[in-house]
Amino acid sequence: MRMSNRFSSYFKKKLIGKKNNLVSMEEPYEVMKRLLKGLKITDVVDAGASNGRISRRLLRKFPSASVYGFEPNPLYRETLRQFAADNPRFLPQFMALSDHEGLVDLHITESPGSTSLFEPGKHLKDLDPKGAEVKHIEKVKVVTLDNWAAKSGNIDVQVIKFDIQGGELLALRGGTGLLRTSILLIYTEVLFNPLYENGAIFYEIDRFLRKFEFILYDIYRPKYKPNGLLMWGSALFLKAKKLNL
Repeated sequence: MRMSNRFSSYFKKKLIGKKNNLVSMEEPYEVMKRLLKGLKITDVVDAGASNGRISRRLLRKFPSASVYGFEPNPLYRETLRQFAADNPRFLPQFMALSDHEGLVDLHITESPGSTSLFEPGKHLKDLDPKGAEVKHIEKVKVVTLDNWAAKSGNIDVQVIKFDIQGGELLALRGGTGLLRTSILLIYTEVLFNPLYENGAIFYEIDRFLRKFEFILYDIYRPKYKPNGLLMWGSALFLKAKKLNL
């Protein structure tokens, strides 16, 4: 880790210079840990948990926290159940987050990472024609973050990670109570140009979160189409006043 940090510092100085780039080269989960150092982190939501890979990282970064992994895709159900059996701090939730409760269509694609509550759009089909193909549609349960937290024993979520393929704004709209009270940090995939029909775009998420005094801290890992068009990346939002920023 020390050699890696030295190389990163050298790279920044030699190739970027003193002026920081818009896109961060830092490891985002390490940044999250640093920003929340000294704070009591007890409850973390991993929305779009897939096989639990990021949930494992969150458990390591926040050793006093429980991680609630939301994943509606049945493909990962058994893997997440086994993960929970091996680690009692991981609690799988086989449903999706939205702005209402009920059953909705999940568009299960050839590439599991493109599965979404929304239909694949033109840009996604251009980037991955086979992977974006919808294999079948399955009804899945959706809940709001606020109602889920209340029914689960008034969970005070402090950290959220989103990787839900355009569904971020719906999930945030269902969590306005927690956004006002307990949530301190949100690390989310963001789309700069649409990949899904009616999926949220970065500016919509940014504008919505600023109503709750969240600010954009940094942007990570941008991805482009071969023609140079910026498509997606990840963004870190913080509750500025609570973190003294």
